[in-house]
Order: sequence, then structure tokens, then C-alpha cells
Amino acid sequence: MEPLRALAARLDEASASLALLSRTVTAADPAHPAFGADAPGRPGEIGRALHRQWTAATGDRAREAEAAAARLAAAAAALRSAADRYAAADDAALRRLRGEV
Repeated sequence: MEPLRALAARLDEASASLALLSRTVTAADPAHPAFGADAPGRPGEIGRALHRQWTAATGDRAREAEAAAARLAAAAAALRSAADRYAAADDAALRRLRGEV
């Protein structure tokens, strides 16, 4: 059962990494002036559109990372549950073999 628990721990670590990424991916977004959004006329319009597209894309990636983190955490929990059930079945079989049941 230890290999299952070890795998669950690795999945928990990956989940934590993705959860952290989901919270920090948008923190590094450049401000709108980096896209030229404060320029007058058409260049400013293009800069604002690019900034909107950038923030939408990084927001989407943050949500995807958060969802993947949740799926990994669920898989880790399922593995731990399976390991517990296997251990319980092994214990029950051992008791039966010893005539304790």
C-alpha cells in the first residue's frame, strides 16, 4: 500500500504546485502601458485590445491550472482511499487465515 500512498503524496505535491501557479500566473501580467494601450488613436486601441487578450488568456490558464490541481487532489484522495481499503482487506484476510474471525 505504500507505493499507492507515495504516489498520492506526489500527486498532492503536483496539485499544490498547480494551485500556486493558478494564483500567481496573473500576478506577472504586464500593465496596459506595456502594450501601448495609453497611446492615442489606433495604436492605443490595438494596445488595449492586446492587453485585454493577454489578461483573458492568462486568466484562462489560471482557471485551467486550478481545475487541474483539483483533479490531481481528487486522484490523490482516491489513491489513499484505495490503499486504505486494500490494507483493510489484507488485515481481514490475515485474521481469517489465523482463525480470528
